[in-house]
Amino acid sequence: AQAAVEAENKAVVQRYWDGKWNERRPETLDELQTPDVVYHGTSWSMNGIEEYKQVYNVFRSAFRDSQLEVEEMIAEGDRVMTRVTMHAVHEGEFEGIPPKGREVTLHAFTVFRLVDGKIAEEWEIVDELGLMEQLGMELGPGEPEVD
Repeated sequence: AQAAVEAENKAVVQRYWDGKWNERRPETLDELQTPDVVYHGTSWSMNGIEEYKQVYNVFRSAFRDSQLEVEEMIAEGDRVMTRVTMHAVHEGEFEGIPPKGREVTLHAFTVFRLVDGKIAEEWEIVDELGLMEQLGMELGPGEPEVD
């Protein structure tokens, strides 16, 4: 029975990734996430599906032609871990960076917790620094702190 639940959870996560980025269907969030979904990211968090939709739409409008490949997927109990690579084109403003039409590659590790066949919680580590460098953000040493 446990193996069947884990296989079903993996199928949900695969449909989530495909619907969210390969098909770019916002309704995927309603279909496969709980209304009170919680997201824990490397530099921000989201509480509830409405907040999640707002952030998703920012990314969706900034990055076009997205294609996400699940490189690895592991399920145990109510958790599914994925290692993914996404390719997209930067065609809308993102974090104050104007679009330059550059293709970007984004890598992420995500752990999902599922409840009754829906994603209830998500922990994600994204290569944000790599993305910002690809978008042309110049990184340098910060200003020294003055006491």
